[in-house]
Amino acid sequence: MISRPYPLVVVLASLSFGCGGHDYVVTTKNGRLVVSPGMVDMDTVAVGSETSFELQLVASEGNVDVLAMHVQNVEGEWFALDTEDLPKVTETEEALISLSYAPLGDGFHWATLSIVTDEDDDFEHLVDVRGVADWASARVTPTIVDFGPVRAGEVGTDSVTFTNTSGLDLEILSVSGGDSPFWVDADFPAQVLAGQSMDMDVGFEPGDTEEAITQLAFSLGASLELDPVVMRGNACSTAAGSLYDQDGDGFGWCADDCDDRDASAHPGNAEEADGIDNDCDGLIDEGTDVYDDDGDGFTEDDGDCNDNNEAIYPGNIEVAGNGIDDDCDGVTDSGNNDMDADGYAVTGGDCDDNDPAAAPGLPEVVDGVDNDCDGLIDEGTTAYDDDADGYTESAGDCNDADASIHPSATETANWIDDDCDGIVDDGTVYADDDGDGFSERGGDCDDADSSVNPGSYDLPGDGTDADCDGEDG
Repeated sequence: MISRPYPLVVVLASLSFGCGGHDYVVTTKNGRLVVSPGMVDMDTVAVGSETSFELQLVASEGNVDVLAMHVQNVEGEWFALDTEDLPKVTETEEALISLSYAPLGDGFHWATLSIVTDEDDDFEHLVDVRGVADWASARVTPTIVDFGPVRAGEVGTDSVTFTNTSGLDLEILSVSGGDSPFWVDADFPAQVLAGQSMDMDVGFEPGDTEEAITQLAFSLGASLELDPVVMRGNACSTAAGSLYDQDGDGFGWCADDCDDRDASAHPGNAEEADGIDNDCDGLIDEGTDVYDDDGDGFTEDDGDCNDNNEAIYPGNIEVAGNGIDDDCDGVTDSGNNDMDADGYAVTGGDCDDNDPAAAPGLPEVVDGVDNDCDGLIDEGTTAYDDDADGYTESAGDCNDADASIHPSATETANWIDDDCDGIVDDGTVYADDDGDGFSERGGDCDDADSSVNPGSYDLPGDGTDADCDGEDG
């Protein structure tokens, strides 16, 4: 506060009273005003916003009338008086003066408030008011969250980060768009201090396998609009091949991989006795010793000596003269015509009755023998080209049940590792060639640069469209 040290001037008013021959003279005087605070230093505020503050006027030694008030803006034109009436301040009742600061440009601003009173000879109080304005700025990363394949009833989780890039404290009032099957785990409103960040957990909890997408919109307590964050799940229409082949088995979830978290389960894989649908055909352990393939109520582990024939099982009635061990007791008919004691005589279909490793119903193994007597040798094994594409599994065929999949095949955008190089859709628009989590189909405008993708922050003025929105910054 700047004030002039004028002395008090006592104003005399002579009034004559007759009382006992004595005259009395009554004198009055103006009071003294104290303005608080003597200087106002505002916190940093956002350009385009408005904030108000108050000055307290207190009188002592008498009453004070304010004769005039005026704000003289020195740097910037953003300070103004909100109080229109000129206050009268008494010793028993203080007064408040309201001023506002509404900067439309950034930088340091200041003004002088002049308060002229009737204290003595139009006494003037000067109060400096100062403020700093900055443009509100923030970013949210990543701008796209792809949860990948998530099965019904399960939960995919990730996080987004809100970063306050300005010199202001910002308040996130709310975030919309986090509705089922998506959610945001954070309490709002939330204040984020200047230069600080706030992490928010986000999730995807689908009720089915349908593609889902939403946008998170941030509502801030400042004149600032942020681009929404896209969240998506089970999004085969826009995803990256690597993200949707999480187990690296060469089959994406979008290509009917029934469990993209288990490399032992994918179309064309060999079924094993492990309680898993290895070949993704909807059946578990079929063709193995623990599965009743012929539906006769017995598995190989239960003693079924031919699980491809429902007429052969333990306890069945033995049929004489058919060359087959119908009841699986190890004896074929009289036992004299089954030379290798494998349960089948020549009359029962044994193609080599001198080799117990060859008989109808036996599993084919890599041994150069027609184990199951079907006229083919080693079919269904890693040494046989089952799909006739010129490659066996031993020669690198990653799906020997599909002739379009082999080491010499051309990779196409189909969520499958066509050329058996261990990478799904590499070199196609489905592939995330630079490993940033986004394919060209998913919006990556430069799939050879991992710093350029829809989830990146785009630094203004650097000449690069880092977030692939078609603009720099």
